[in-house]
Order: sequence, then C-alpha cells, then structure tokens
Amino acid sequence: KEWSPAGIIVGDAVWEHFKARQDVKSVPYPPCLQGLNDKLEGMRFGEITLFTSGTGSGKSTVIKEIALDLLEKTEDRIGLISLEESIGDTAEKFISMSLKRSISNPPPLTEEDLKAGFDTVFGDERLVLLDHQGSVGDSSLIDKIEYMCLMGCKYLVLDHITIAVSEGSEGLSGNEAIDKIMSDLLKVVKRHNVWLGLISHLRKAQAGKSFEEGNLASIDDIKGSGSIKQISFDIIAFARNLVAQDDHERNTIKFRVLKSRFTGRTGDAGSATYDPKTTRLTNSRDTEFEAVDL
Repeated sequence: KEWSPAGIIVGDAVWEHFKARQDVKSVPYPPCLQGLNDKLEGMRFGEITLFTSGTGSGKSTVIKEIALDLLEKTEDRIGLISLEESIGDTAEKFISMSLKRSISNPPPLTEEDLKAGFDTVFGDERLVLLDHQGSVGDSSLIDKIEYMCLMGCKYLVLDHITIAVSEGSEGLSGNEAIDKIMSDLLKVVKRHNVWLGLISHLRKAQAGKSFEEGNLASIDDIKGSGSIKQISFDIIAFARNLVAQDDHERNTIKFRVLKSRFTGRTGDAGSATYDPKTTRLTNSRDTEFEAVDL
C-alpha cells in the first residue's frame, strides 16, 4: 500500500468524513432560549460556543438554565467551572431555580424543602463543579477540565476566559496567553468530543449607550485576542438594560448571534424575561427583536 503521511485524506475517506458530518446531532437550548435554537439549532459535541455580554447582564442565569435543561433531558454529566462564584453561591442559585423561588425571600424554607431542591440538581452527581478556592493561578486548569471529560462530562462551561487567562498566563503576554488557552481548550474539546460553553467579557464601550444599558455587542466588542472569535464555532451576545425604569424592560435579556459556523444564520435572536419570584427565565418573543437572518 502506498505510504502517505498522517492527516492526508483523499477519495473514500473524504466521503466517510462527509457522512459523519451529516450525522452530527444538535441538542436544543432550553425553551426559554428558543431564539437561539432558531439560529443555531442547538449545541453540538466537538464545538466551542462563546457567550459574551456586559457586567450583570444575566450570564450566570442563562448558563444555569442550560445546565438544568441538560440535566432534565439528557443522561450526561455537566461540568461547571465558575471562577467568580463560590461553590456555596452556585449551589444556592441552582437550588432556588430548582424550587422556582428565591430561598432568601420570606417565608423561610424548611431544610426538607431545601434538600428536595438540592437532590433535584445534585442528587445523582451528574452536575460536577470545580472548587477553584479563589485562585486558578497554576497550569492545572486545563488538566482539571480534561479530568472532568474523563469523568464523563459531555457538556462543560468555563466562566470566564478572562480570569482563566489573567491568573494562569505563566508569564505570557495577554494575547499570547489567550491564544494558548484557546488552543488548549479546542484540543480538549476535539479529543473528548464534548461541548464547551465559554464566557468572555466585552471591551469598554467607546460611545453611545453602554452594554449595561442594553446595547447589544458586535463581534469586534469581544475583549481579548482574535483567537477567541476565530476558534469559537458559535458566538452569542446578550444584554439587558440594568437601569431601565420599567421592570419588564430591566428584567429582559436580548440575544444576538454574531457567528454560527454550523448554520451560518446570524442576527437578533429574541429575548428572555427573568422572573425575580421564580428566579427563572421564560421566552418572550419581542417583535422588535424577532429572529431575522442578516
């Protein structure tokens, strides 16, 4: 048989890769994020999805809605690496969302009620959390993420890339550090065939309304090296107006797809409304932000 170096593909081998591509399955986002399904058709293994927004725009709530939905409709493990939250804070928010009420509001819940909410989310040990103990300044973050994959986590969330880079850069410059960690993350995603949700911050707005006033970002507003935008398969921006006088507007998160390698469909992708009583998101089709292909 004629020798060829590894990675050179011709003929029937190309056809097999093509057929495998047609068999790729998409797992839908939860119903409260239906606008994203309209554009992206869901999440896929072997891909990195970037979520980006201004401070306080609801990233944590959106990610937790995705995790809860995956726990309900799949049998897979989910790994959550939250570098801004303690384990206790993460558990409290998940329990509140599971019980559909804020546990900090009166009347107080019994320990039995709290344990029921806890068991719903954590009882079967499919939701795996990373206890970073306030620091990720060593080179083991990628190793820990890979270990989560070996534990069986098929969906991973890293919140957020900015902290992971700034505290674990190993002497590299800002862009070099981002390029390295993005390359490492892509290798992990491909090697273990998992989905990775990656959260990134935005640059400071230069003019007009800030992102915290409901301004939706463009792809050039993403903070950090160009590798973040290039390596990510899908990019989702969202925003809410934190200072709006109207309660409904202040609690509404608007979504925009900036990149979609799988479908090619981009543009505004609907909105979701946060209910402070239930601590949950519901889909709110806003005619002003109805999903339209650009």
